[in-house]
Amino acid sequence: MGATGSRRRQRGQALLEFAFVIPVMMLVVIGIIEFSIAFSTTLAVNRASQDAALVASEAGNLPGADCMILRSIEGDISAPSDKREITGIQIQRTNPSGATVYANSSYTRTGATSCTLADGTNVTVPYTATLNGYPPSQRCNVLGGCPSLTPARTAVDTIGIQISYRYVWRTPLSAIMDLVGGSGPGPSAFTFTQRNAFRMEPQL
Repeated sequence: MGATGSRRRQRGQALLEFAFVIPVMMLVVIGIIEFSIAFSTTLAVNRASQDAALVASEAGNLPGADCMILRSIEGDISAPSDKREITGIQIQRTNPSGATVYANSSYTRTGATSCTLADGTNVTVPYTATLNGYPPSQRCNVLGGCPSLTPARTAVDTIGIQISYRYVWRTPLSAIMDLVGGSGPGPSAFTFTQRNAFRMEPQL
């Protein structure tokens, strides 16, 4: 009887330990999944910004340059990222290091904008301009500078693309952490930005 009771106590202890360990393991697995998706999304948005900045540097002051930039971003954002979560895009004129922004044109991912490219092609992108402080006509891609622009330039521009993105939690991790911490409902999403800048391809 004593040996049987001892085995029962051991099984009961094992079940109790199992009950404590399983929630922790589930939280770890959910956390790994969530942060893997979030990290993948930041990389995707950064790559979209990088590719769009390269397109911008090559497009220069061509007609429809902004639509070419926005189309590049649309093409780069794919699952597990969601292009519908893009909250804003800025096309910026910066200093050579990209640290200081002198002017920018801003877009939100609502409505639609149509452009006619230099080859006559019509392009429509699901964005609406909210600020036109750096239009293609004010972009300098001339090696010797652009004295006729305002302000005058003595060298080609550095153009940057900044993407703001709203990341929505894919798993219940936020709710679980709030439950454990006892701080009440937390944010269901967070917003981050990625920016890259390139020197414009000069024309002689």
